[in-house]
Amino acid sequence: MPATPLTRICYVEDDEDIQRIVRMTLERVGKMTVEIVGDPTLAIEAMTTFKPDLVMLDWMMPKMDGPALFRQMKLRPETSSLPVVFITAKASQHDLDELLRLGAAGAISKPFSPKDLPDQLRAIWAKLP
Repeated sequence: MPATPLTRICYVEDDEDIQRIVRMTLERVGKMTVEIVGDPTLAIEAMTTFKPDLVMLDWMMPKMDGPALFRQMKLRPETSSLPVVFITAKASQHDLDELLRLGAAGAISKPFSPKDLPDQLRAIWAKLP
């Protein structure tokens, strides 16, 4: 379990409605600070500046999908150790297993319960080394 509480989340998501729901839930219910990035090609720069505790990646996005961004993050020293949780409605169990094998911290299925999201993230956070 990490020594510090989970307080800073970077969420890479192209859907503005989901962005609003996640921001409201994590900030109001979870009492977290949230950085939303709508364009995955700008995400690594945003993560480097924002310095999140944990990153949430949407699976399916234009320009670059979540798994491709995750692989890019692993190649960069400033983002390689960030825990990543995938948010997905489309991934197969095989795909999820592969990402977990490559180092993803977890996955949350869409549709998700907004009120449960902070607790789901904290549960994943608590299991990290």
